Amino acid sequence: MKVTFIRHLHSDNIQQWDNQISLTRTDKQMTNFRANDWLTQKGEIEMAENNMIKCTVCDSRDLDHDEARGEVVCNDCGTVLDTNQIDTGHPSGQVGENAHMSAQRNDSVGAKTTRRTHFCKREARKTGHGNIIRVDQRAHSQRNVRANEILDEIKIISGSNDVARAAAPILRKCYTKEGEGDGHGKLPLNQMRFVGSKGKDKDKDKDATYVIRVSAIATMKILSELGKIPYQYWHQDADRLGIDRNDVTETTRIIKSRLVKLFGDHVSSINPKDGMRNLRRNTIEAFEQKLREYTREHNIAHAEKLLKWFTERINVLDSDGEGPMAQEKPRMLLAMITICGVELFDEVKMTKKSIAKDIFNLTVGGVNSRLKGEHYGLTKKQFIKKFNGKGNTA
Repeated sequence: MKVTFIRHLHSDNIQQWDNQISLTRTDKQMTNFRANDWLTQKGEIEMAENNMIKCTVCDSRDLDHDEARGEVVCNDCGTVLDTNQIDTGHPSGQVGENAHMSAQRNDSVGAKTTRRTHFCKREARKTGHGNIIRVDQRAHSQRNVRANEILDEIKIISGSNDVARAAAPILRKCYTKEGEGDGHGKLPLNQMRFVGSKGKDKDKDKDATYVIRVSAIATMKILSELGKIPYQYWHQDADRLGIDRNDVTETTRIIKSRLVKLFGDHVSSINPKDGMRNLRRNTIEAFEQKLREYTREHNIAHAEKLLKWFTERINVLDSDGEGPMAQEKPRMLLAMITICGVELFDEVKMTKKSIAKDIFNLTVGGVNSRLKGEHYGLTKKQFIKKFNGKGNTA
């Protein structure tokens, strides 16, 4: 909304306004509420929407709205019809043209966005209103910029406000100035320079938006590991957004280091190690469900045979983290079992590429390499197919 100063022609009103302005210059404790209150007092200055559509002198509709100067000028007769416009909803959040206002305060992350007001300093000083600039700038500057940007990205990626609410405590501890210099480890906020620091061609596009997305995915990955949100297919999110998986992994490590330190010093209830025993089970269940959905979506014939065998093999080989192949990472184990199953059931038509990449977010070469590895005197491929759960491979 455009807010316009409309001056009344009564000399008494103008003198009363000038007296009030002179008083504010000596009042260092003046609040933004009082400044705005004075600006809107009826009889001195009236705030109204700038809906001017024609010149009040020549009735021309050819008007020039100059936002930089805060003026409305008639292009036909040259009359300056309006000046000193204050935009209380300026999208750039700037103070004056091309100036930047982004002071960080310790406001709640995820709270309602604070209004940021645009003032043209030159016009404000010229009309005697310069005393309210600093007050309004401090009161309405955006707080915790990076944390809230990450929170917004989490909402976009997850499509869930619940996930964003779960992320807020971690962002508050890791991406605001609240913990700077508190002796509980370095802030991840100040450790993200590693992104794009190698100077490679592929790093040239790793800008601020990239860093925000990396931080968002890493935060959701941690929440998933803690069991605070449903299992997060972070590999898919990273690939879809063009994010290097290594950057997500390193950012996750940085955030966890901070959280571990905070928990160990008894200043946070967030324990990164909490829920780790359930992580393996959750991962297996999530990717087993993903395999089932893939077979349905692609109408894989005779998939029920594969899925039944797949479930039986998981129970025998992993056995809730206690089985003979529990040392394998969950996704890798599931991918190896699926590929072995497709080889056993010729009527199930699935490619290794679709299994490794599309379902389990792995490479074909990586899975093949693991299948060739030795396990109890057999290749892992042979062991997966033959182990019967009774301590032998009959």
